[in-house]
Amino acid sequence: MADYEIKRKANIGSSSLILIFIVLCLATFGILSLSNARRETVLSEKNAAAVQAYYQTDSKGTEFFAQAAQSLKAAPADAAAEVVKAEALAVFGSYYNQETGRFSTDIPMEHGQALRVELEPDWDARRCRVCAWNVYQKEDYEIDQSIPVWTGGSINGN
Repeated sequence: MADYEIKRKANIGSSSLILIFIVLCLATFGILSLSNARRETVLSEKNAAAVQAYYQTDSKGTEFFAQAAQSLKAAPADAAAEVVKAEALAVFGSYYNQETGRFSTDIPMEHGQALRVELEPDWDARRCRVCAWNVYQKEDYEIDQSIPVWTGGSINGN
């Protein structure tokens, strides 16, 4: 009867390999998801900071506009355009450009940018018209496009 004894082996090798593979895939995808979420968080924080900086600068531009408009209204109500111009330039003249006939200022921002505000005064109507209100790159920057390439020398510099 010993010759006819049937030995049964548990065949768990293939199912164990599949289970290990699935666990490794899930762990890899979980780690990738976490790293992607971290990158997205950093990106959204940078974006929020940039938007906040822009609106702070925009607020300063609005203050500039209000001050220029107020300088036009400083003259007496029945004054001629020349008197209004003289009164406005006495208060706000450092921002006036004789060549263009406009009040203008550059409000600095981060990363070499500035908000350019140009206002064209209407001396008769005693108000300003916005001619330019835009962000521009004030400083030139150079992008580093060098690529470190191994030239066949030793790795540790010897």
